[in-house]
Amino acid sequence: MRHGLAFALGYLRHPRRVGAIAPASKALAQAILNEVLRSDPRTLIEVGAGTGAITRALLPALARVGRFMVIERDPGFAQLLRKHFPDLEVLNHCATRLDALDIEAQCPVTVVSSLPLLSMTREEAHGCIDAMVALIESRPGSRLIQYTYASPHLRPFNDIPIGWRWRRAASIWANLPPATVWTLEQASHPSSHTLNGFH
Repeated sequence: MRHGLAFALGYLRHPRRVGAIAPASKALAQAILNEVLRSDPRTLIEVGAGTGAITRALLPALARVGRFMVIERDPGFAQLLRKHFPDLEVLNHCATRLDALDIEAQCPVTVVSSLPLLSMTREEAHGCIDAMVALIESRPGSRLIQYTYASPHLRPFNDIPIGWRWRRAASIWANLPPATVWTLEQASHPSSHTLNGFH
């Protein structure tokens, strides 16, 4: 109940930054965890964590990552996340500041983004996209996992580096609204040819 109220208040403050009418469902959170566990990133970064629905689902990944960082722009949400996940690194930052994170050079990262890129202003969305892409592009073996509420055939964004591709990882109908999980990875990534033929 407290999480739902916090989410609703956050939505009322900044509806375009929250982007959804309800927190991510357990089915969506599990699909994202499954996708994270397809590889063994040394650093896991969640961007736009909100009230922590995805954060909680990602906790089992701690056994396979060296570091788990949570980025949340809204101060109220960040405070809530620190309270409920005291053992995690929770930073009250904007996603555009990913380049300022203290991460070892060449360290593979998996970025899980809950940012509502399709409902954000174009300027805000491009700033976040540029920062996320720059982070994974500079570190071999890195990936970006992004979910959307749009058509399951509409990729989160189209301006991606040469040699990279979107893979549709899952469509979650048991979510309000229905969601699609996408992974941006290098085309030579071992898993890029293996999931139900979706690319």
